Formats: sequence, C-alpha cells, structure tokens
Amino acid sequence: MRDDDPQQRRPEAPDMSASATEGLDRSAVAVSVVIPAFNAAGFIGRAISSVQEQILQDVEIIVVDDCSRDDTVAVVQGLARADPRISLVRSPQNAGPSAARNRGIAAAKGRWIAVLDADDAYAPDRLALLIGLGEEEGLDMVGDDIRYFDAVAGAETGRGGANETGAVKAVTLDGFLVASMFRPSALALTGRPPLQYALLKFIFRRSFIEDSGLRYPEHLRDNEDFHFYARCLIAGAKAALAPFAGYLYTQRVGSLSGRKSGQTRTLVDRSRVVVAVDELLQAHGRDLSSRQLALLRARRSQAMGLGAFEKALALVHERRAFSALRLLAMTPPSWGFVSQALVQRARRTTTAG
Repeated sequence: MRDDDPQQRRPEAPDMSASATEGLDRSAVAVSVVIPAFNAAGFIGRAISSVQEQILQDVEIIVVDDCSRDDTVAVVQGLARADPRISLVRSPQNAGPSAARNRGIAAAKGRWIAVLDADDAYAPDRLALLIGLGEEEGLDMVGDDIRYFDAVAGAETGRGGANETGAVKAVTLDGFLVASMFRPSALALTGRPPLQYALLKFIFRRSFIEDSGLRYPEHLRDNEDFHFYARCLIAGAKAALAPFAGYLYTQRVGSLSGRKSGQTRTLVDRSRVVVAVDELLQAHGRDLSSRQLALLRARRSQAMGLGAFEKALALVHERRAFSALRLLAMTPPSWGFVSQALVQRARRTTTAG
C-alpha cells in the first residue's frame, strides 16, 4: 500500500470463518485490550463497557491497576465477576502508564493488542474494522482518527483530523514525524493545528511487538506514545490509518463546557519530549535519514519553545509579566508560539466582530 495509491473503501470486519482463519493460533483471542488505570473508579466502567459492546466479541480485557487509592479495584472486580473476559492485573507500586501497559502486554494472549486509556472509549465497530484492515493489508500497526469527547457536557465535540482523505493512509516514519510537530506550518492555512499522530491509539500485531522486543518506555510518564510509535516504525512496522474515527478521546478541558474533565491523570511535561527525542537520536541516529534527523530535532526545539511559552503564560497570570518576557526572550523557539497565539486571537476578534 503506497501513499499515492490508497484504498478507496471502508475496511470490512474480519472474516472469522474456518477458511479465513486457517493458520491462525486458535487458542488466542482476536485482540487483547489493555486498560491502564489509576484512581479511575468514577469512569473506568464506561471504558470497559465500550469494549464489551464491540461488534467483535472475541476479546479479552486486561485492566492494570497502578496502585489506585480509590475504588478502582473493587469496580473492576465487580465487572469481572459478570464477564470472564475481564481480568485484573495489580502493579506492586505506582509506576506510571508505560509500566502498566507493559504489564498488560505481558499478560496478553490476543493476536492483536489494543490500548485504551481509562477515561476514553471505543466506538462499537472500532476493533472489528481496524483488525479487518490489519489482516487484509498485512499491517503491524493500525490506527484511526479520534472523536473528541467533553466529559462534563457528556457530548462529542468533533474529529481530530488525522485522516480526512476518505481512504486508507499509509504511515511511514517520515510521515509520522511530520505529523508530530507542535506547531505545523499548516496552521496558517487551516486556522487549527492538525492532530498529532502521537495522540492516536494504534493497535499492534502482537507477533510484531514480541519479535521486535519492543515495550513502552517506563521512565517516561508523558510522551511515551510518541517514543513507542517511533521505535515501532524504525523497527520496520508496516502501518496505516483507517479513514474513520473510532476512538473517543476525553478532552482535558472540554471544548463545549470549558471545564476540566477531572479524569486525566497524566501530567504534561514538555521536558519528556526532549528526553524522548534525545534517546531516539542516540539509539538510532546512524540509521535515520537526514530528513528524519531534522524532523526529530525540530520536534525537540518546538517542545522547548512550547514549554517556555506555557510557563510564560503562567507567569503572566501571576502578574509577573517582566519575568515572562525575559523567559520568552531567552527561548527563541517560543517566538513562533507567541506569533501563533496572536494570529489566533486576531482571528477570534475578526470572527466576533
């Protein structure tokens, strides 16, 4: 499948007939859904229910509790008593989402592995369609667009825009890195930044993960998806994006309500982006093209600039404008984000007028 020769059709659900499944490991379920959880008692039921309601029922649901201090374990245990497909793995200590995902992967028996954050959900046909596409095209990674969800308003607020071509879209390392910028050039034309591919939730062929020896980076509690996806692509994963949106992504701050969801547990840390890029450059720099190296360095620079811009905004809110200006002056990569904010404000003013 090539970028210039996409498939112009919606992928079909996998054919699980005897002839179609010849050669597959029949002792394995079709897909293992790994749900890391930390203090998620109030909302993990929605995530689990969205898997239970999948058109494709040949699933196992592995919840990995990362030492929650609320009733998460009790909630999951109650659901597991009613559905034997649900299992609970308990971490001995709080180690973050990467370690929890790795525990789930180690316990997985599915031919495919899917990750679901505890505050998110799946559309009913998501797994059937993604696995159908993955099997038909011989893919190792399959992703789809996301639907934003405002938890306070209880409503979807639109699509992310990762793949609006109406066709299956191949994902190469170069394409992934281009779509991983914090301030893409397309902003000036569209008025909104395209969705970063690092926010997507790919599913993975388990044999590829096992054969490659890949796992999520446990020292990263933020930016772990980018690091893992990039390493998969560097290892030769054949990847694609489906032309539909089946992952319901809960917004940190709802675009309808304007209020925090209260469900997100990840602390945003732009310095982790720098760490992740530096590790990729050190481990794989000799194997990457000059363009790929430039894209990684651009992501690193933009992360530093965005981090400085966000800190400057916090200083302004604390009435420390001089400190904010000094920080911005000392961080040239932040200037682009200042310009971006000014353009967006001008657009809003023009629209309002």
